[in-house]
Amino acid sequence: MPLFMDLHIGQDLTAEDVARAHQMDLEVQDQLQCHCLTYWFDEARSNAYCLIEAPNKETAVEVHNRSHKQMPDEIIEVDKRVVKAFLGRILDPVVADFVIDQKIKVFSDSAFRVILSITISQKKLLIHQQGERKAENLTSTIKGLILEVITKHKGVAADSSSNEIITTFESAQPAYECSREIMALKASRDKDLNLRMVIHAGNPVDQDPDIFGATLKQSRFLCSEHMGSQLNVTYTVADLLQKSGVSLDRTDTRSLAKSEEELLKKLVKVLHANWQNAEFDVSALGKELLISKSQLFRKCVSLTGESPNIILRNFRLGQAIQKLNLANRSVSQIAFSCGFNNPSYFTKCFHSRFGLKPSEYMAVSTAV
Repeated sequence: MPLFMDLHIGQDLTAEDVARAHQMDLEVQDQLQCHCLTYWFDEARSNAYCLIEAPNKETAVEVHNRSHKQMPDEIIEVDKRVVKAFLGRILDPVVADFVIDQKIKVFSDSAFRVILSITISQKKLLIHQQGERKAENLTSTIKGLILEVITKHKGVAADSSSNEIITTFESAQPAYECSREIMALKASRDKDLNLRMVIHAGNPVDQDPDIFGATLKQSRFLCSEHMGSQLNVTYTVADLLQKSGVSLDRTDTRSLAKSEEELLKKLVKVLHANWQNAEFDVSALGKELLISKSQLFRKCVSLTGESPNIILRNFRLGQAIQKLNLANRSVSQIAFSCGFNNPSYFTKCFHSRFGLKPSEYMAVSTAV
């Protein structure tokens, strides 16, 4: 049965309110052939999240409507394994804060997570540059060392596939301490791997169809090459660290200003919505962001060091290389699907950024 997570925003709830509402959901779940697994409640941010197995979204929402009328603000379909990887559980925690009415467990367990995103060079690019054996040794060695550091700092590696490692922490300080230790590894071993790191934070349901989707998309953008090789820390995380009394080491760490993070959120959302449209250009980007061309240029250079044209082109190339990994379409088809009008221009841009032609990259991909 499909699994859904919904979000209830700022309804002036307490932990006891949410516990009682969950109990009411349990009492009607069988009527709708649903299974209300658990919930998370973040009192500081006044957010509650419910995890429900249901035939479809509409039925999951109807559980709330029939039980207590507190309707969700947003709902997404999720994968049970991904929920457990990011949030650590899919059932109620074993230990509750207290019990009411002799049966209702009350607990405050925030779903807000600090996420450390780490990327290294695409393995196929490393194979092209170093040969298959050296590329395999480089990636497996550095990933092993990074995962040891993550475990030491009690992080949870939610995803370590492909060329990225996504790690969640319940607070900002251990995430930053973990990143500092990895930065030391980077200094001694990153000659060929192009390792990049970002610490961001967010909620599992946030105007995106994927769990933590908005936060991860923004993190991946910050991990791209034009953001530089330093550790990037978003304003949200820097603010949490400051409140914890932790000072950032500015020698190799960049923290975003509040205005830069606000631009980041809007920019990434617009890019993801329009990158396949060949008619979408810098003028259209400025209109979507409601700023002039001159403001767009200034803000983009401040955030990334690159012009809007280069940001848009490189974003499309990043999407293209993911499609090329599948190797199930021609270079021309992929070029057009990624917003390039001319396959020859696409090939030129791809070679300029990655050091080989798309056809050469596909040949390496099929050999792995």
